[in-house]
Amino acid sequence: MVTNYSVFLYKSQFLQPSLIPVMIEMSTDRTGLPDSPATFTALIVGCGYLGQRIARLWVRRGLKVYALTRSQSKADVLSEAGICPVVGNLADRRSLGELPAADVIVWAVGFERSAGTARESVWIDGLANIIGSLNATSAPRRFLYVSSTGVYGDAAGEVVSESTAPNPITEGGIVGWQAEQKLRQLAEQRMPKMEVVVLRMAGIYGPERLLRRTADLKAGVPISAAPDDWLNLIHVEDAARMVDIAASAVVFPPLINVVNKGTLSRRQYYSRLSQLVGGPPPVFGDATTASSRTGSGNKRVISELRDSLAAEFLYDDVSSGLRQAVEESSKSV
Repeated sequence: MVTNYSVFLYKSQFLQPSLIPVMIEMSTDRTGLPDSPATFTALIVGCGYLGQRIARLWVRRGLKVYALTRSQSKADVLSEAGICPVVGNLADRRSLGELPAADVIVWAVGFERSAGTARESVWIDGLANIIGSLNATSAPRRFLYVSSTGVYGDAAGEVVSESTAPNPITEGGIVGWQAEQKLRQLAEQRMPKMEVVVLRMAGIYGPERLLRRTADLKAGVPISAAPDDWLNLIHVEDAARMVDIAASAVVFPPLINVVNKGTLSRRQYYSRLSQLVGGPPPVFGDATTASSRTGSGNKRVISELRDSLAAEFLYDDVSSGLRQAVEESSKSV
């Protein structure tokens, strides 16, 4: 079965916020999706909360999966899980050597402020180091870049989609948008046949990541954020599924928002979470001083492309996703 859908491909001056959306009609052959798994090798850069789930999913499927890590102890853990570790530092081009050949590369690199490294050094310079460490004669088929819906900035509570121009207002959003453009520039210059796919993730939640300590909720510690702003979310299992689809599909759009359909307000989210952990109704700080601009802005993120990909999520209903996350979190206590 072939499904037609519209892809928003952007032509822009690299590292500039302006862009011109151009509509391009594409088709997807469903035989490449995970219900009929493709065989490929993968390299995951950033094997953390999301990256490890992607790696383990593919290892269970019998795929060859490499993962880059700075730590030998982490490399040992990855190896025990059937993942082939590659020890190297994103900030040190020489430590990477020549990376193993892979059909698919997944960039899922977070940012640890405590590491004392500038975000640009990790997300932009590190990205250039990865591209520079690939063998240009055996370029990957597809580079999956896990980005953030924070690149859209604030929309005063209105809907934003893949066709919305980025307008980031935070450091993370600004550097993330620059990194997206840098990747496309580097790919075009060095590996023009490699497809770049940007997956703009909403806030990832799941077991051991509930956005707030449950002890604080139970204690009634005020939440310093606007209670009625939108909270755009995606369960980590659904985030991993979309990465899997993007890796396996014969054809995939160059940009997609990864977000659940049942968007909640911050008040609704924390009310449900508090109920699940046996806490009182959430307490919020003064709404006149608590602004979402301290975060990535108030907006309701949607995807105009997901339905055409037949990407079914397990937790489009955040309440069911929270229930699963709380139950799994309690098992590890």
